[in-house]
Amino acid sequence: MTARLDLKLSESQKRTAVQVLLVFAVWTFLAAFSSSQTVVYLSQRGQPIVWWDMLTGRFADWYTCALFTPVFFWMGRRYPIDRKSWRIMLPVTLAVTSVCVVLKYSVLVPIEHALGLNMGASIGGELARNFANESMAFWAVIGIVHAFEFNRRYREREVAAADLRARLSEAQLEALRSQIHPHFLFNTLHGISTLMHRDVNAADSMLTRLSDLLRLTMQHRGQDEIPLRDELALVGQYVEIMRVRFRDRLTVHHAIDPGSLDALVPQFILQPLLENAFDHGIARTSGPGHIDISVQIIDRKLEFSISDNGLHITRPGAGVRKHGIGLANTRRRLEQLYGSQQSISLEKLPERGTRVVVAIPLRASGQSRSTVTSVA
Repeated sequence: MTARLDLKLSESQKRTAVQVLLVFAVWTFLAAFSSSQTVVYLSQRGQPIVWWDMLTGRFADWYTCALFTPVFFWMGRRYPIDRKSWRIMLPVTLAVTSVCVVLKYSVLVPIEHALGLNMGASIGGELARNFANESMAFWAVIGIVHAFEFNRRYREREVAAADLRARLSEAQLEALRSQIHPHFLFNTLHGISTLMHRDVNAADSMLTRLSDLLRLTMQHRGQDEIPLRDELALVGQYVEIMRVRFRDRLTVHHAIDPGSLDALVPQFILQPLLENAFDHGIARTSGPGHIDISVQIIDRKLEFSISDNGLHITRPGAGVRKHGIGLANTRRRLEQLYGSQQSISLEKLPERGTRVVVAIPLRASGQSRSTVTSVA
């Protein structure tokens, strides 16, 4: 804790030192620029240039202005001139600027006398001759300070807005996950409850598989994305639960591109798609049920599809949102995570059955094109 605090303090001190050096460099540039203008003016008039007197006088003039820079920065940060406070802060800033001009010449004139310069000058005389010009110079500095402060506050608001958007997105994703998991859990528990009355051993096996699946989901708690190989492990447990329900009439084929196994996918993204295939497809037919799970890399996108040979009752143009909470939430999760870079479509197969196709950006590096293998 102490080391971290020391590090923060040192970084703050470094930023302060950089700011001081930057302010010093700006005023030094202005002093040098003013000196060059004086040199040009004297040269044009044919007057001699006393370099020491000219340079010390110019630099003393500008450096005494620099003394008030911290005051202007403090006022710009603490009491900015904005739409809410300009009626009050404008006269206050004018008064502060006037005081700074008086203080500037109260410091500059003694310095000039100490350097043997402008010996006949007095504070009152210098103020009478330069008050307006000096005030305008200070107001120019105040304008620059306010521009920097407005830009700094704008950046802070941008960062805060981005952080708020990220937190909102995380909250929305968490809300969607909190809907999907209980939805799946309640359906599975309902299946176990049904089996308890006719096949206790099958219900027990289904409950054991459910416990294993929940244990796997807890390993990636709080993660939006996990490697595809881990997602397939979750899918394997879910498929085994469904095997207990549908028994021997269920066949599941996998066609997984080996190069895609390390790609990142949203956690629990395949389960709602499979649940849709089981409940709205396989469960509606009494014959053998076939489900094909395919994952491949196409044009730097990860595409996975799930198809079944069930008898979906779909209308043309029904869309994903018409098929329950699982698919609707899946679409919303994809939109939250990938925006317009994702796609999900639900289509009827030519003879019978339905296929869901999802495409997301490929989030793994170093993947090579490889052949798709089929595993029964």
